[in-house]
Amino acid sequence: MDSIAEQLPDIFNVAAYFLESNLAQERSDKAVFYHQGNIYTYAQVDRLVRRTARLLSELDLERENRIAILLPDTPEFVFAFWGAIWLGAVPVPINTASTLDDIQYILQDSRAKILLTTQEWQEKLTPISSQFLRRVLLIDGENPFTSLLTQQDEQLPHAETSRDEPAFWLYTSGSTGRPKGAIHLHRSMVVCAEHYAKTTLGLRGDDITYSVAKIPFAYGLGNTLYMPMSVGAAAVLSDASNAFDIINDIQRYRPTVLFGIPSAYAGILAVHDIAPLDVSSLRLCVSAAEQLPKSIWQKWREIYKHEICEGIGTTEFLHIFLSNRVGECRPGSSGRPVPGYDVRIVDENGLPCPPSEIGDLQVSGESLMLGYWNRLRETRNAIYGNIMRTGDKYLRDADGYFWFMGRKDDLFKVNGQWVSPLEIEDVLHQHPQIFEVAVVPSDQGEQLTQIVAYISLKPGQEPSLELEDNIRRFSKQRLPHFKAPRIIHFIENLPRTSTGKIHRKSLQAIPV
Repeated sequence: MDSIAEQLPDIFNVAAYFLESNLAQERSDKAVFYHQGNIYTYAQVDRLVRRTARLLSELDLERENRIAILLPDTPEFVFAFWGAIWLGAVPVPINTASTLDDIQYILQDSRAKILLTTQEWQEKLTPISSQFLRRVLLIDGENPFTSLLTQQDEQLPHAETSRDEPAFWLYTSGSTGRPKGAIHLHRSMVVCAEHYAKTTLGLRGDDITYSVAKIPFAYGLGNTLYMPMSVGAAAVLSDASNAFDIINDIQRYRPTVLFGIPSAYAGILAVHDIAPLDVSSLRLCVSAAEQLPKSIWQKWREIYKHEICEGIGTTEFLHIFLSNRVGECRPGSSGRPVPGYDVRIVDENGLPCPPSEIGDLQVSGESLMLGYWNRLRETRNAIYGNIMRTGDKYLRDADGYFWFMGRKDDLFKVNGQWVSPLEIEDVLHQHPQIFEVAVVPSDQGEQLTQIVAYISLKPGQEPSLELEDNIRRFSKQRLPHFKAPRIIHFIENLPRTSTGKIHRKSLQAIPV
């Protein structure tokens, strides 16, 4: 397959690449970001990025030093991310949905010299435990970050970095232990933009993207930051956290591409009767982060007349490598390989599995991370040359579509037969009173494994023994009896990781 990375020059700065290419194509006055009623053009962002680089340089942030960015999706986030890369430094976005303990860990682990954040977060983190941190910059308060930028000179040439040197880090969500810092190169964003944004999605210069996933999340970084810029499009910077706010944003900014996650689509559908979404501006709906239940896909198509192009990617590959396409979607599947990625399903011996046989997902592609920071063993266990075992269980059908069966640790045996929790969850999602569900095994000592369903109900629904019995009957009518949940727990909200995925491990820790 053609190499995108090898077509780039050896001396290559990805911040300069995305900013200067748009100015060269006479997009200076074109909008690139919308935020709380303000519009930022490509020319404005270019100037502010250069000023940010100058400011960071005067604060003694040197090439290869790290700067942590703990912010919601704001213009300051954009300026700092690109400004650090322009300077040859390394931005480390931190998800504001992370726990305080994980944030403190990331600050210490990354050895960030500067932290850009808000007064509220600074107070929450006080005292900051990192021995490496030298300066905290705030975007609010008496002397905010943007006021410091007005004092800076824009005439700072970009660092002559290599396409193969680290440009930024992204930390994993830490659902199975401490977050790990995935090191990404200057080439990585270009690879993802070319193969996915342009070739797979057909992103256009007149698009406006709206992402539910935030920038510190690999999915959100592409959706909001570099993929729109790769085609001269625009993006909305938003901190919406619930269905009503997302609906208001879409109706205010009129985006053409919605990058959602399953819980957001479910939430919008759940409030359809009281707050229907106006989808007239949308031409494309995308989902990633975790498996989209088939029933959600079908209901969205029925009500809003749009397919949802589901895909899967990882922090380690930066963005999506399996995707459905408009007009070719198969509900419940992750689609087919994105150009530029070799995706296979292999058995425990590394041999290819035949169609319809469950195995381990193995991926290779040019956006693969350099490795995990300070985690040599985990890097060696995950990466074999330019190939990575993702830890996901998949099967491929005869038409080349890939179907997610669960994480390696999610599958379990009942009556000697493998059970995928996703199959059961997909059935339970069809129950008219269920909003979300997560299925996990319960090992009762020497007793047989039980299937436990944790269920959150739609607004206005109340738990009851009668409803519990109704759900059991519903599942037994649609599943083999050994797959029907034996234990049902009603729960207000399912626990989630900082990236929005269901945190199954915490559910399994709940006594039954």
